[in-house]
Amino acid sequence: MSSQYAFFAGILRFVAKKTTAETPDIRVMMGHLAGIADAVETTGQFIILRENCESAARGFAGVAQFLQERILPEALADGNKGAVEQLKWAIETSLALAAELVKRITVADYEGQSSFSFDLPQPPGAPKPH
Repeated sequence: MSSQYAFFAGILRFVAKKTTAETPDIRVMMGHLAGIADAVETTGQFIILRENCESAARGFAGVAQFLQERILPEALADGNKGAVEQLKWAIETSLALAAELVKRITVADYEGQSSFSFDLPQPPGAPKPH
């Protein structure tokens, strides 16, 4: 499983390291991304505490924005179809995770849960389950 999500974990770590942590909130967000990267790389999933959902959602939204504004245009200009496919998956997955994290803390169905587990969708090029 780790090799399937190594590129996404690498993206999360890269953004966490490159983001200037000007405030304690930003440092916490980047810490969430780094921790999630470790879990995702080894298992393809992560667990997050309810009180960390909002911060992690902002972190994922930031990852999507960074990829869309800075990295994807370069991959498109280079004509690197494999990289473009991975980047689009990473952007879509980051946005979906951000939305789901916010949903989990605002929708009554999840009231009372102290943590949430998330499985990542199959990445591009992953073998299809039988």
